Amino acid sequence: MRDHSTIAVGELYQGIRHEHWQGRTYREFWTWFNDRCIEIVGQAEAEDLEALGIALLDVRDAVEAGGYMVGSDRLDETIEAAQ
Repeated sequence: MRDHSTIAVGELYQGIRHEHWQGRTYREFWTWFNDRCIEIVGQAEAEDLEALGIALLDVRDAVEAGGYMVGSDRLDETIEAAQ
């Protein structure tokens, strides 16, 4: 993966930190996250896509571990402060 893709994935990890999202909705989080992933993939070189896909799946695992994976009926709920 090229440096700009590695940096973008690192910034994505920073962006999913809980303090950025408490008080906002899950819908806001997922809109931002999906838009940012599309942007990162769109800027990547073709030869980087496989490694980038793996890196983005790792970020997705961190998103799940962070508790952001909620059912569609909860998207408009506010993200509470971390326990």
